[in-house]
Amino acid sequence: MTNDQRQTPYLDALLRYRARGFTAFHTPGHKLGKGAPAGLVEAVGLDLLKVDLAVAGAVEDTRESTGLVAAAEQIAAEAWGAERCFFLVNGSTSGVQSLVVSLAGPGVPIIVPRNSHKSMLAGLIFSGAMPCYIEPVIDPEWGVPRNITTDAAATAIATCGGARAFFVTSPTYNGFGADLPALAGLAHGAGIPFIVDQAWGPHFRFCSLLPVDAMTAGADAAVTSVHKLISGLTQSSVLMANAARINLRRLAGVVKMTQSTSPQALIYASIDAARMQMATDGERLWTRAVELAEWARAAVNRIDGLRCLGDECLERPGIASFDPTRLTITACALGHTGWELETVLRDDYGIAVEAADTLNIVLNVTHGDDRSDVERLVASLEDYAARYRDAGGDVGAGCRRFTAQLPAFTRQETSPQDAFFSPSVQLPLAQCSGRISAEIVTPYPPGIPVLGPGELISPEIVDYLTEAGDRGLHVHGPEDLTLRTLRVVE
Repeated sequence: MTNDQRQTPYLDALLRYRARGFTAFHTPGHKLGKGAPAGLVEAVGLDLLKVDLAVAGAVEDTRESTGLVAAAEQIAAEAWGAERCFFLVNGSTSGVQSLVVSLAGPGVPIIVPRNSHKSMLAGLIFSGAMPCYIEPVIDPEWGVPRNITTDAAATAIATCGGARAFFVTSPTYNGFGADLPALAGLAHGAGIPFIVDQAWGPHFRFCSLLPVDAMTAGADAAVTSVHKLISGLTQSSVLMANAARINLRRLAGVVKMTQSTSPQALIYASIDAARMQMATDGERLWTRAVELAEWARAAVNRIDGLRCLGDECLERPGIASFDPTRLTITACALGHTGWELETVLRDDYGIAVEAADTLNIVLNVTHGDDRSDVERLVASLEDYAARYRDAGGDVGAGCRRFTAQLPAFTRQETSPQDAFFSPSVQLPLAQCSGRISAEIVTPYPPGIPVLGPGELISPEIVDYLTEAGDRGLHVHGPEDLTLRTLRVVE
């Protein structure tokens, strides 16, 4: 590395601003906390409010840019292994959307996994691009999507004529990594940019015990969430890109379109600080996190009635790597859904989890945890299991509904953009077979859309959604979350 990764140019400038003691006649209106309501001051403190600043007019001078953001982004680009890095204040969502819009326009096909983050669908609507979907296999044991296989990727490349980009999500929410080097080779062999949504892998670059990161594996661009698993403030992310297959100037312009025109200086500073921490001490910090997570996984798997997903998943198609710091735990044998387990842990033990679904809970172990944290988690689960063990048996079968029997994808009749903006009507679900969806319907689990805008609604999909509605399955996307009606193109 040519840059000194111990530097934090943006963070240092923010602290200098606060130390100088300016009288502020710029945004925000609370004026460095002096006008803030007492409850807000109590919640976050005056020290934070004194650095709650927009970039222009505060940390950077309005007379001319001091280049602080560019300097911090260049150091970050080197740390994450890219030619160019963009700091994002609207999360990885805005990075995914920037890449879609910069690479594809109306009617242009791009290859995307069916389990892409919903920001991908928004990018398709914004750009007018046509998706060529790759459907990952749903793991029948855990009810979560695996990653895409190289065979499925090769088929998609061969059949999606004129594709302008190939997107993959790796790792998945549960820590499953695709074979990124192989996928990059397939995409580049076809002359297609290879893009990775690595939102859940900001730490991979900095520890040898973790899966290979996207840029090392050959990605042309990747988005990663600094706030998810390392030390950035919420909404902080970065977009990394190389110039060989991507127009970096065009991408820079689109990034500005997707960001706030008043970016939060504290978010920028947190990215700067998190990068420094990872680049200088990531190996040690994440080695410890891996050790803590593996200890917790083994301890949970010794508890009668509980199971924690581990590296046995590497024997399954579509899973080339696994992030061991992601804990996916099921209590189905004790008769509890993931939602019920989450509720018990939160209410009875003061344990807050990352997510829950019909089968599982998901927890993050990071460099911010210590041994006492994971010991408390395991002790809580041991006590929970002892309390509820008598509720096992057939009761657990109830949390296996809708885990592996998703209806087949039909076909994309119109672009998501056309369907989204076309005149539409809300119809009873039973009348929707043969119509074109104007909205997205994503059941959890497994978090894969059953329908997206512009897709043909089949009788099989109607039957599935009818049963899902009857059973109260959690869904994201549709206006009517009860699934009694769907919005279709008129």
